[in-house]
Amino acid sequence: MTSDRLARAVLDALPDATAVLDRAGTIVDVNQTWTMFAVDNGGQPENTGVGVNYLDLCARSAEEGCQDAQRAADGLRAVLAGTTVQSDLEYPCPSPAANRWFLLRITPLGGDLRGAVTSHVNITRRKMAEQALAHQAAHDSLTGLANRSLFADRLTSALTSRRSQASSTQVGLMYLDADGFKQINDTYGHDAGDEALLTIGHRLRSHVRPQDTVARLAGDEFAVIAPRISADGLDGLVGRVSTALSQPHLIHGHLVLVPVSIGSYLAAPGEASDTALRQADQAMYAAKRHTR
Repeated sequence: MTSDRLARAVLDALPDATAVLDRAGTIVDVNQTWTMFAVDNGGQPENTGVGVNYLDLCARSAEEGCQDAQRAADGLRAVLAGTTVQSDLEYPCPSPAANRWFLLRITPLGGDLRGAVTSHVNITRRKMAEQALAHQAAHDSLTGLANRSLFADRLTSALTSRRSQASSTQVGLMYLDADGFKQINDTYGHDAGDEALLTIGHRLRSHVRPQDTVARLAGDEFAVIAPRISADGLDGLVGRVSTALSQPHLIHGHLVLVPVSIGSYLAAPGEASDTALRQADQAMYAAKRHTR
C-alpha cells in the first residue's frame, strides 16, 4: 500500500469529522465522516470541504450568531502560530431533532509540514450524563423542584444581580409549610404523603410566573422566589397560590384537606439572602399561629 493510500485509509477510518488545514487555515483534505456530516445537516460539501478556508467558516458562523465560532478561530490561529500545542473547545451543535455537543480539537501537523488537523468529536453522551448529574444534584428527587442548594444560589443571584436599580426589582419570597402533614402519613401511609407533596409542588408550579423558582426545602416545606416583583404583585401571587393549595386532595378515595401556611416577604436589592429567607420563615410561623 502506497503512503498516499495509507494516509487516505487512516483518515477515512477516523470516526470523528476531521479536516487537514494548511498554514493559512485552508482545508486541503477531509475524511468521509466530515463530508457525511455536512450532507446529513443540510450543508454542501463544496462550502465546507477542500479549498474552503476554515477561518472564513468561523467568521461566517460568528456573523450568524454562533458565540463559539470566534473562540474556535482564536484557537486555530494560536496553533498555526505555534503559540500552543493544542486547542480544545466544547460547543453545542443542536439540530431540529436532537441536542448535540462536540469537542473541537485542533493540533499542529508534525514534522516539517505547516498546518493543523481539526477534529470534531461527538461528546453528546458525556454532556447529557453530566447535565443529568447536575440536575440531580440541584433538584429534589421526589418532586423535581429545586432543592435547598439551588434555591440558595438563585436567591443570592436575584438579590445581588440588580442591586443598583430601582425598587421595582425587589425580590418576593414565599415560605410554605404543610400543616399536620404527619397525620397524612400516619393515616394513609407514606405513599399517600408523597402524592400529596407531588400535588402541592404541581399546584405551586402551575400558579407562579415563568421566571419564579419553586423549591422543596425539606420534608413538607416549600419556598418560592419571585424576582422583579412589586408589593401588590407579591400579594396577588400569594393569593393565587393560597387559593390553589386550599383545594382538597384526593387520597385513597377521600377528599382530604392539606392546609398550607404561607409567609411572604419582599426583599430589597442587596439584602442578605439568609436574612430575607429568615423573614419569610418568620412570617410563615406567624401565619401558622394565626390559623391555629
